[in-house]
Amino acid sequence: MARRKRRYGASFRTVNLAESFNWPRGKVKGGWWQKLAERIARYPEGRQEPWGVPVRMGKGPKKRVILVDRKKRPVKIKLSGAADYVVILHTWEQQPKDIRREDPTEGLVVGEYVLTYADGAEHVQPVRARFELSMVESPGPPWVARPFNMWEAVDPAAPPAGVLWGGTQIGVAGGSGQPWVYALENPHPAKKLKSLTVRALTASPLIVAGVTLCQSSSHPLRHMPRRTYRVKKKGAPAKIAAADVDLGGVTRIEHSTSPRDAKWLKSPNTGLRAEEPDRGEDLIEAFGAEDATVSVDLAGRGKPLEFSLGEAFKSGRSKESGASLEVLGKRRQWMLVKVIDGSTGRPTPVRLHMSGARGEYIAPYGHHSQIVAHWFEDYGADVLVGGRNFAYVPGEFTTDMPVGDVFVEISKGFEYEPVRAKVRVRPGQKELELKVDRWKDLRSSGWVTADTHVHFISPHTAWLEGQCEGVNVINLLASQWGRLFTNVGDYTGRVGIVEDDTIVYVGTENRNHMLGHMSMLGTKGLPVYPMCCGNPGEAYIADPEFYTLAEWAMENKRRGGVVIRPHYPYCGHTEDPVPIIKGVIDALEINPIRDRGFPVQEWYRYLNCGYRVAVAGGTDKMGAYTALGWLRTYAKLDPNMPFDYDAWGEAVRAGRTYSSNGPLIELSVEGRGLSDTIEITRTGGALEARASAECYAPLGAIEIVHNGRVVASESSRAGSRRLAVSAKISCTSSGWIAARCSGAGGHPGSYLAAHTSPVYVKCGNSRAFDGPAAEHMLALVEGGMEYLNTLATHFDEPSRKRMVKLFKEVRAELRGRLVVEGGHHHHHGDGGYHTHGHGHGGGKGAGHHH
Repeated sequence: MARRKRRYGASFRTVNLAESFNWPRGKVKGGWWQKLAERIARYPEGRQEPWGVPVRMGKGPKKRVILVDRKKRPVKIKLSGAADYVVILHTWEQQPKDIRREDPTEGLVVGEYVLTYADGAEHVQPVRARFELSMVESPGPPWVARPFNMWEAVDPAAPPAGVLWGGTQIGVAGGSGQPWVYALENPHPAKKLKSLTVRALTASPLIVAGVTLCQSSSHPLRHMPRRTYRVKKKGAPAKIAAADVDLGGVTRIEHSTSPRDAKWLKSPNTGLRAEEPDRGEDLIEAFGAEDATVSVDLAGRGKPLEFSLGEAFKSGRSKESGASLEVLGKRRQWMLVKVIDGSTGRPTPVRLHMSGARGEYIAPYGHHSQIVAHWFEDYGADVLVGGRNFAYVPGEFTTDMPVGDVFVEISKGFEYEPVRAKVRVRPGQKELELKVDRWKDLRSSGWVTADTHVHFISPHTAWLEGQCEGVNVINLLASQWGRLFTNVGDYTGRVGIVEDDTIVYVGTENRNHMLGHMSMLGTKGLPVYPMCCGNPGEAYIADPEFYTLAEWAMENKRRGGVVIRPHYPYCGHTEDPVPIIKGVIDALEINPIRDRGFPVQEWYRYLNCGYRVAVAGGTDKMGAYTALGWLRTYAKLDPNMPFDYDAWGEAVRAGRTYSSNGPLIELSVEGRGLSDTIEITRTGGALEARASAECYAPLGAIEIVHNGRVVASESSRAGSRRLAVSAKISCTSSGWIAARCSGAGGHPGSYLAAHTSPVYVKCGNSRAFDGPAAEHMLALVEGGMEYLNTLATHFDEPSRKRMVKLFKEVRAELRGRLVVEGGHHHHHGDGGYHTHGHGHGGGKGAGHHH
C-alpha cells in the first residue's frame, strides 16, 4: 500500500488489487458479457482521483476488476493498518433476467463487504440496490455513493475547447460515469484491519475496481456548502495565480475591485456606469469535504499556501505561514427583501447590487453570481454596470442572505436618487427593507420614457427591467443575424405587455449591411419581411436585396408604426438621405450625444437643410453589458390624455422628444415647446430661448444651439446638479434651435448628456439650406445607387429598378436644391458628384465639380 501524506485533513492509502483482479480473462463469451467487458475496458486506468480520493485501478485489456456473483466464491483482499473509511469503486451489473421493472426492490441486498480485523472480529456491510449501487428498476444515482467523475466548475465566459456554448452556461461539467464511488464507514476505526472480503448474493455480478483506505474525521464524499473565501496576508491584497481543493473544487476566483468601506459608500460612482478604482483582491469560491485542503498559489510567491477548508468554514479562518484563509458570509438565512419607494411607501422594482464587506457579490436567488457580458449571452434579468453585478428584482423577493454587514447599491432610472448603503442582517431576521427615493417626477407632467432599441430578452424580462429602470415603453426588436433569428416568436403585431405604467411592444429591426438599419416600432399586423437584406452578419450568405430602408419605413408607416433610424449614422451609412428627405423617419437614435462628434453633426446637416427629424435614445441592448434604458427617449404626451403606445408613438412622430443618458433637460423658445414651429417675417427677428437641465450627478455645461452653432452656454467647473441658460437669438433665416447638456468634466459622470429635438423657425417662405451638407447627402445617394447597380445581389430585376427609383428621386431633389438654393451649376451624368463649397445657410457656395 502507498501512503499519501498531507498536513491537513484526510490521508489515504491506496490498495494494490493487481493480485485480486480476476476478470476479464481469456475469451469472454456471450453478447451481454462481451458488452460488459467493453464497458470495463473503457474504465480509467492506473492512478485516479475520483472525488479527490486516490485509487489504483487496473490497466490493460485483461484482469481489470474483481467480479463475483453467487456462483463464484468471494474474493478476499489483504489490508493492513487502521482506517476511518474504506473507499470502494464498484458497480452491480444487472443481467436482463434479473431486471424486474414491474416490481422494483430498492434495498435488495446484492452483496456483502466483510471487514476482518487483526483481532479476528468482523463487520459485515450489506451492499444494497439503489443505496450503495444503482439499479435499473429505480432510475437515478445511488443514495449513498457518488458517480466516478466529481462535478467541476466550467467558466461560462471562457468555454473549454470543443465544448458548445450552451453546455457551459450551467457552469458544471462531470457528475457522471462509473464505477460508483462508495465510502464504507468503519465502525471500529481504531482497530487494525486484516482483510476486505467481497461477496455477491445474486446472479448479476458485483464488480470492484479499486479500494483505498481513508483516515478522516468526516465523510470524504460529503461536501460543505459552497462559500467565498479570502486569503488575508500582510502587504498588498491577495493576487491569486491558482487555487485547488483536493477533496472538492474551486468554482471561481472572483476579483473584487473594492472593499466595501466608507470610501465605497461615498463614492461619486454611485448610480453611474463608471468603474471603481481597483483597490480589491482575489477571492476564492470553493466547496469540498470538511477535511479538504485548500492549496493557494499567490502571485510572486514560490511555495503554495495550504489551509484547512473545514477549519476555515467552521471557525472562520485557517492560518498558515503568516497568512489565513477566511470564510465570507458563512451563515446564511432565507428571508424576504423589500425595496420601498419613499414617495409611495410601496415596494418598487429596482436594479440592485448587494455585496459583502470584501466586495463579494451576493446574487439574489435566481440570478447569476457571475454575469457573462457577451453578445447574446446571459440575457436574463442581470446586468454588469461599471464592473459591478446588478440584478433586476421586483419590489419584493425572497433569497438567502448572509448574516452580518451587507452593502447595497440601488438604481431606478434617472428620476430616483441612486443609493449606496450598509445594512445589517441579524441572525434569525426574516425581512430586510431597503429604500429608494424619487427626486423628480416628469411622468406627472406628461413625459414618458422609452428605450427604442432592445434585443434578445423575453417580453416579460424586458417589462421587469423597464420597471426597474424607470422606463415606460420598451421596444423589443426581433431581427435576423445571418442564420440566427431572435424574438420572432415574441412578435404579435400588437401591444405585448401593459402593466403598472410600463408597455412592451415587439417590433423588428430591419437591417442592410450597406444601406443601414431601420427600427420598425409598433407595427400593427404582420411584420415587414424580409427583416434583413444584403451581406452576412445582417442577412445570410447570398440573401438578395429586396427592400430599401425607405421602403421598409413607408411600409411600417402604412401599418401604423413608428420609424426610428437606430444607432445613427452607423451600420452602413449609405441610404440615410433617402428616407430622411422622403420624410418617413420619425427620429434618429443618436449615440453618443456627449460630444460634438460625427453622429450629432450628421444630424445637424439634415436640420440645416430644412429636413425635420427628431432625436431619440435607445440602448441597442444585446447583452448583459448594457442596462436597459441607460440611453433613453423622453417624449411629451398630453397629460390629460391616457397613456398608451399610440399616444407615445404620436409624440415621437411629432418630435416632442429629447435623448438622455441621465440629465433631464427642458427648452422653450418664446414660450413654445419642442417640435413647435415659430413663424417670423422674412426680414427675421429676435427670439428668446430658455433651457435648463437637472441630474442626479453634477452637470458641467448646458448649451443652446442655433443652426448648429452654440449661441449661449452656462457652465460649472465644480459641477452642479442644475444649470440654466437663456439667450436672445437673432434669426435671419429659417432654421432650428435646440438645447444640449453634459456632465461635469473630471467627474465619473462626465459622459452624461442630453439633447433636445429642435424648435423650428420659419422665416417667411424661406427654407434652411446648407450647400456642403447637401453635397455630402448627394454623394451618399449616388454611392447607394452604384452599390445597388453593381455589387448587390438582386432579388429580381423589377426589385432593383424599384429600389433605384427612390434613390433617383432624392438625387433629383438634392441636385435641384443645389442649383436653385446653393447656386451650383447642374451636374450632368450619373457618376460621382461632390463640391467643396464654403457657403452656409441660404448663401451661395463656391466650389468645383469632379
